[in-house]
Amino acid sequence: MKYYHFPCLFFLFLFLCYQSIAQEFGGNPASIKWKQINTDTVRIIFAEGMEESGKQAASIIHELQRNHTSTIGNKLRKINIVLQNQTAVSNGYVALGPYRSEFYLFSPQNSFELGAINWVDNLSLHEYRHVQQVSNFNVGISKLAGILFGQQGQDLANSTAIPNWFFEGDAVFNETSLSHQGRGRLPDFFNGYQSLFHQQKHYSYMKLRNGSLKNYVPDHYKLGYMLVSYGREKYGADFWKKVTHDAARFKPLIYPFQGALKKHAGVSYNQFVNDAFSFYQKQWKENNQKDVHYLTPVQKNVVTDYKYPYMDSLGDIIVLKTGNRIIPAFYRIYPDGVEMRIGSRGIANDDYFSYNNGNIVFASYKADKRWGYRQYSNIKIMDAATGAITKITTKERYFSPDISHDGKMIIAVNIPVNQTSSLVAMDTQGKVLYKSKTSRGVIYSFPKFLFDDLLIYAIAKNDKGEMALLKINMASGKETAVLPYANRIIGLPTVKGDTVLFTCSYKGSNEIWAYVGSNEKFVRVATHPTGYYQAALGLGDKRIVTSNFTANGYRLAALSNKELLWQTIDEKENSLPNLYVPAALKVENDATLENIPNRTFDITKYRKGFHLFNFHSWRPNYDDPEITYSLLGENVLNTLQSDVSYTYNRNEGSHKAGASFIYGGWYVQPTFKISQTWNRKVAYNGDTSFFYNELNVNAGLRLPLDFSEGNHYTFLTLSTTFNNQQVRWSGIGKGLLQNQDFNYWEGRVQYNSQIQKAPQHIFPHWAQSVLLQQRGILNKYTAHQTLLSGYFYLPGFLKSHSIVLTAAFQMRDTMNQYYFSNSFPFSRGYPGFNYPRMSRLGANYHFTLFYPDLGFANIVYCKRIRANVFYDYAQIKSLRSGKSFSFTSTGTELFFDTKWWNQQDVSFGIRYSYLMDNKIIGIASPHQWEIILPIGLF
Repeated sequence: MKYYHFPCLFFLFLFLCYQSIAQEFGGNPASIKWKQINTDTVRIIFAEGMEESGKQAASIIHELQRNHTSTIGNKLRKINIVLQNQTAVSNGYVALGPYRSEFYLFSPQNSFELGAINWVDNLSLHEYRHVQQVSNFNVGISKLAGILFGQQGQDLANSTAIPNWFFEGDAVFNETSLSHQGRGRLPDFFNGYQSLFHQQKHYSYMKLRNGSLKNYVPDHYKLGYMLVSYGREKYGADFWKKVTHDAARFKPLIYPFQGALKKHAGVSYNQFVNDAFSFYQKQWKENNQKDVHYLTPVQKNVVTDYKYPYMDSLGDIIVLKTGNRIIPAFYRIYPDGVEMRIGSRGIANDDYFSYNNGNIVFASYKADKRWGYRQYSNIKIMDAATGAITKITTKERYFSPDISHDGKMIIAVNIPVNQTSSLVAMDTQGKVLYKSKTSRGVIYSFPKFLFDDLLIYAIAKNDKGEMALLKINMASGKETAVLPYANRIIGLPTVKGDTVLFTCSYKGSNEIWAYVGSNEKFVRVATHPTGYYQAALGLGDKRIVTSNFTANGYRLAALSNKELLWQTIDEKENSLPNLYVPAALKVENDATLENIPNRTFDITKYRKGFHLFNFHSWRPNYDDPEITYSLLGENVLNTLQSDVSYTYNRNEGSHKAGASFIYGGWYVQPTFKISQTWNRKVAYNGDTSFFYNELNVNAGLRLPLDFSEGNHYTFLTLSTTFNNQQVRWSGIGKGLLQNQDFNYWEGRVQYNSQIQKAPQHIFPHWAQSVLLQQRGILNKYTAHQTLLSGYFYLPGFLKSHSIVLTAAFQMRDTMNQYYFSNSFPFSRGYPGFNYPRMSRLGANYHFTLFYPDLGFANIVYCKRIRANVFYDYAQIKSLRSGKSFSFTSTGTELFFDTKWWNQQDVSFGIRYSYLMDNKIIGIASPHQWEIILPIGLF
């Protein structure tokens, strides 16, 4: 099979589908005072109090641009980077349109996935590599696209020419080669492909690129690192520089990346990918795949994770279960394998939880009602017998909690917005009983009570990325590093008596280690090529119960005494050597972070109004019969969005110029929109038309609220606008028709609520979406309109099925002086109507037919084919005549959930409607067919 990439012939179509990375509009509290470090290379923007993080990021970025550009290119394009300190997630990105970057400063609690080095360091190494990429990929046709369409044009051209796996794989390689860690040294990062290999699951390249709803497929970060690092190992450090620069120029024009790779590697793209996988698989063969006694089953086409097992005194296992068919929930697994659901976990920033003596404790996500970047993490306790939940804290930032053996105390990690870290013990009413010292650069995670509930074990990492196991005396506050700081990844401890079991990354595998307090010794307990995560001491033959990563998800495994190693170890040994590509990783200095010189930067105030409009892209749009060209603006802090546009209507021959603005920096968001249309046409009779010009001015207020917490994502948006509309007749109509000038207002209430949704769920199993809209003219004329519509989502007969019930009602006046635009959702298959009274009920049953996981030439890939059977009933009523008319239809819809060019998700479909009342309006055939295009596609 040949491997292809994005065909350039569909470049324009992709642009019409294209959407850039979304920022959190108006997400920061207005009270934040912003500071900046502004140099010739970068502008770092940060909240007051985060000066050290700003200096740290600036120092690293200057080092990277000065001394580490040879493998990508030395072009410099200055960027604005915003350090977000209010979030409770660990992330970062670089975007074009507008060109900017954000670092989410919250340091991850679980270091197995992202490593333990200082989080600002890690983000700087990874994200600034993206800056270097886009700076050097602005060449050839990519540069031309930027000239024609702005920053989004270059972004689209780069994405068309170069696969997303390269962008992320190259950035992961950068973070690995320039530090002692990086994901390329973490065993967890390779578990996905290693598990596929050991379980002999051979997927097509398109499936590996696009993912699957039925099978586990590693993401493009992992695919990218493996291909990028193999390319460097095999062909040299500058190999990808040559390939990507040709590809960004579109040399060759068709399939540029494949052609450039073949030119510089001397082998076809197909051969390169096969050689890369063979390269790793030969090394994985050395890892003997041991037979494992699994306690949890495997279902065909279902991925299920059993994570963080705990064993109670009766031999039951308490575990978090989630997967592609179910949302996260706590389960009890009895010794005979029977599973009982305890209760839903609700929304959380991670999956971690603790259990002791009938109590489950976990950290639960809570959104700030208004500011999207401000997030909270609160402690909750669930009764494992009843599923009842007690909320312990409100609007706090607590993580990785544990509950004492007597159920009276909770210990958790506190990370406030200044990104320091401490351990806090509290009672079950949230009263603080103990707080540890705060040490600069030290981040705690996974605290655990010892058997007497007086001492605590906790994991800690320092600024260098070294990790240690600490024993802490709450009475004295004394901390003892029983496992000293070293370059390793450890976490997920459990305590049984004087023994602490935990997971440790060790030379390519995540193993179970133990610290035995009675003799103060460390031992290796168990190892597996794809890792053991969190181990609990069990009963009988189930000496240890742990979670093992497989291609079917995390499965619970039972290890007997004879399978345990109990080998002594040198705890000071480097656990994270160079994996798989040692020659490539040695090209750069992995001590780069340690040797960055201290630099002095001026810190000044950053004005919120700086470059407020910041026009970055210009985009064409075609929505027959209108052709629009828009100039898009968005400032760095994302508090003002601007859209200046010109539209030509080819039916009318009219022209329209307009501008819209929304400001998100205040609690209530003001909006403004103005448009002037010239030469609009209205037909009077067969040979006469009148022309007029129209001015519309719109000013309003918008309040977006987020009540997401517990089991529900809940949003409420309130808005109101004042509108002025002026109609001026021209030509012969000027003396015959009266000009119009009137004001009207519009009010909207939009409510949306849903529970979590598993990947195979077509819609959430419980959700509501309700819209109430009211419009009315305020002067000169009489006109009003009220619209109420709702969608209600319920589970179907099977887990992946969904029932959707709809209802709508619209009423308007009968004065016929002005008609507002009609948005009433009429019965499918019929043309729309605009009567004084209209109502509608609908029922839908959505179900999955197939998960094809098939594609064609890297152009289109189909992940799911699904269908919907529907019934619609609508009624319209004339108040003048008193007559009512019913319009009933039933039918089916066939949807295709696809990815185009391995990147853009597009769902489209075909609808067949059978009209039961077609003769009322003179439709000859009751059989109607339609193509369903996705909203916003064109």
